Amino acid sequence: MNSHEFTLILDRVPSEEEHDALFEAGCDDAAVEERDRVGLLDFTREADSLAQALVSAIQDAERAGFRVEGVQTDDLVSLRTVAARLDRSYESVRLLAAAKRGPGGFPPAMSGDGWALYSWSQVVDWSTRHLNAGAEVTAHEVEIAATDHLVRARNMLRDNKEREELCRILTA
Repeated sequence: MNSHEFTLILDRVPSEEEHDALFEAGCDDAAVEERDRVGLLDFTREADSLAQALVSAIQDAERAGFRVEGVQTDDLVSLRTVAARLDRSYESVRLLAAAKRGPGGFPPAMSGDGWALYSWSQVVDWSTRHLNAGAEVTAHEVEIAATDHLVRARNMLRDNKEREELCRILTA
């Protein structure tokens, strides 16, 4: 077994009584934290894989009566952050993202309506292939970011009658 570290974002800050419920539900390998009035569970979980660790931790937290809102990640970044991490000017990265320079195909923004945020994992993949950039993202970081998106999508579809059908997108 391997040790996996990650942080789950909860739907609320646990009360003192709920700390015991988390412990009894199997979250005895997590530290409860409150940051900006958000409840967090910082895990160091033993499992064969990160995926197994994440799934079991989410199930344990939800068995204790919480809804897991996401997994904490630094994957969503602005173009200014992309520029700093790639050691390029903001204008250079802005032109790459706008397809006014470079080979095109820059990853699309994950958000819109003014302040655009990009997936750092996707930007690294693209920049490695097209710019010979030396930036790296570990498999752990990619799995954490993907799990965050999946958990958020699951919550969005919680009461949707088409949920089961939409889940087939993962295997399409």
